[in-house]
Amino acid sequence: MDLGFDGKVVFITGAGHGIGRAFALAFAEEGASVVIAELDQNRADMTAGEIRERGGKAIAIPCDVSDRGLVEAAVQRTLEEYGRIDILVNNAVSPNLTGSLEELDDEDWDHNFDVNVKGSFYCFKAVAPHMKDRRYGKVVSMASIVGRRGSAEPTSAAYSASKAGIIGLTATMARELGPFNINVNAIAPGSINTPRWRDARNEEQVNRTINGTALKRLGEAEDIVGMCLMLASDRSSFITGQTVTIDGGMLCM
Repeated sequence: MDLGFDGKVVFITGAGHGIGRAFALAFAEEGASVVIAELDQNRADMTAGEIRERGGKAIAIPCDVSDRGLVEAAVQRTLEEYGRIDILVNNAVSPNLTGSLEELDDEDWDHNFDVNVKGSFYCFKAVAPHMKDRRYGKVVSMASIVGRRGSAEPTSAAYSASKAGIIGLTATMARELGPFNINVNAIAPGSINTPRWRDARNEEQVNRTINGTALKRLGEAEDIVGMCLMLASDRSSFITGQTVTIDGGMLCM
């Protein structure tokens, strides 16, 4: 199925590794020009280089999404390079996974909201005027099932609360930007087998998570890619304001 990404430009935050990297490679394979907006310059360069080695188009831009000025500069650099931004993927996430209430401090709480929520807000602010002028745009943000139900052990009130914020931000931006032909949706993954997720859990917690899914396995980054591509394409032109759960059947158990 041709999703129509030839000539489109996609701006992806946190695309140097994990799920964001999988998104970047997939969009490039479908013919889009990809902007890797990533805090870690080496990771950004590696992902962009891999795309170019495969014959795709990509640029790497160092960007801390919690800094409004850096986000605005990254968007401006993209417009100078490609002249447009068709798709925004808000994927960057704080690495500060927290534990119990007693362990959670102000720094971890603030960093989760600065990166996960405020970072997405800054990207909306920077990209939306351009999309409104062109009367076209697709936005896909990364929420989480813990934004719907809270997090299981090891708990993370800051992370789950910030992901609930993404769900609310998605619905509100869909209402506000819909009249300009801009679709805004989110994906709420379950447990995805990334180093970040694994490093926060012991073997017992991993096995408990696997047994808590209908499919009896963890998700992989590639399991999220198809939905992101679909929501970013014109095949989903009448879908907006939605948060789509991809959890291997965790919520149905």
